[in-house]
Amino acid sequence: MQSNVNGQSFVDVAAELGLGETVGRYRSSVGADISITVAVAVLGVVLILVSGGAQAVVALGAGLLALAALAAWVTRRKAGRCRYLYDNGSLTVDHTGAVTSLFTWDDVAHVRVWVRVLYLVSAYVEVLQGRVELKDGTVVDLAKPDYKDKHELVAHVEKFAAAAVLPVKVDEALRTGAATFGPVTLTGAGVRRGSEFVTRSAITNVECGKTRLKIWAGQRRPVISERLRNIPDVAVLLHLMRRWPVADEPGGEAGVTA
Repeated sequence: MQSNVNGQSFVDVAAELGLGETVGRYRSSVGADISITVAVAVLGVVLILVSGGAQAVVALGAGLLALAALAAWVTRRKAGRCRYLYDNGSLTVDHTGAVTSLFTWDDVAHVRVWVRVLYLVSAYVEVLQGRVELKDGTVVDLAKPDYKDKHELVAHVEKFAAAAVLPVKVDEALRTGAATFGPVTLTGAGVRRGSEFVTRSAITNVECGKTRLKIWAGQRRPVISERLRNIPDVAVLLHLMRRWPVADEPGGEAGVTA
């Protein structure tokens, strides 16, 4: 529900929609922006001081100071942007405190969480990714802007989103006998990915790492291996692997078996 709520106070919006208690507030990370801004400003001052009156050097120094001023303005606006999490949803605000976007957990269709590995010359960097896909097709990227405490933010969102998606997947499993998670399909008999299939009784190990989901059946290599970015609602998938839903007696509600 990416509503047109620009200009409204986030307190009023949260109360109007019944978002509940605040779970957390996550501000944009601006540490790198501040460091770069300060460095540019210092360089501009140094150039002016050592210019000896040379107009070209003075002009360059003044240009750097102007660039630093613009960067400071942008950084200040960025620092004011943050995401609020509530019991029943999430919203973002701009530097004025006005709501710029929002959604409730009931609006969530899927959530994807994985780690993106960036390889450098002699090392690599792991960057946590999190995306919420809403029922109206909107995609909310939890990695942009780069929030402080992003790991906590993504973990909270995944927890609440999974709780909202789980009943939908349980209903799908009870109606069709299977629950689909992108390229991976669960059934009461086992797990399938394309032509690969492993029965529940044959599974010896399940590993949900930073980048891939792997399922072993006694062999050295996993029978099923798939990138997490391709698997929506992996937390729900893991839950249903442990506890596949079964229908109770006629007239009763659906139950879950271990």
